Amino acid sequence: MPEIQLTPTQARVLACLAEKAVTTPAYYPMTVNGVMAAANQKSNRYPVMSLREAEVGGALADLETMKLVSRDDDSGRVPKWRQRFEHETLLPKPVLAVLVALMLRGPQTIAELKTRAEPLGGPADNDGVQAALERMADRADPFVMELPRAAGQSATRWAHLLCGEPEIPEAAPAPARSGGQQQALAELTERVEILERQVAELRSALGVSDNGVSDSGGA
Repeated sequence: MPEIQLTPTQARVLACLAEKAVTTPAYYPMTVNGVMAAANQKSNRYPVMSLREAEVGGALADLETMKLVSRDDDSGRVPKWRQRFEHETLLPKPVLAVLVALMLRGPQTIAELKTRAEPLGGPADNDGVQAALERMADRADPFVMELPRAAGQSATRWAHLLCGEPEIPEAAPAPARSGGQQQALAELTERVEILERQVAELRSALGVSDNGVSDSGGA
């Protein structure tokens, strides 16, 4: 188990800071309310959370004690926060991006991680993701582990260990697929993930909620 042990709330808060430092640098460092909004996003998060301001503030205070976040001294009257995750773990940015993607979205396949970690500065191909996962797993205190393939799954998933070992799904025998079928399925899965992300980004840009209603109150 890794030396860093977090609650699910702490992991979500820390991962959101690491994510937004890359994806929205203009709004980084972040206020407590900004971190709360990022943590409670309904897209690109699993599980979906409904954290309160006090919970986020408490998590930030705990993470500061662990030296995983710090207050920004130049933020003015409203305190703002920075992540120190990469400094404490000493992970290269592409490897850290894979870990952050796992913290934000739960267990994922290599193809899913490639799609979700790449916008965070992650590896540009599946081989790079595999290498990043193996690097984090091959430690005296591993950060990740590969889960057995569960029934109905076409590929194994990986999970982070910062909140303890995840529940291990029941393993299932591997289906009889040709190499061409496996490659085609992996490519299809990757295309679907990209389309889902693009739709989520478009909904966010248009201010449309998941039920198709404009967040501004329009039809």
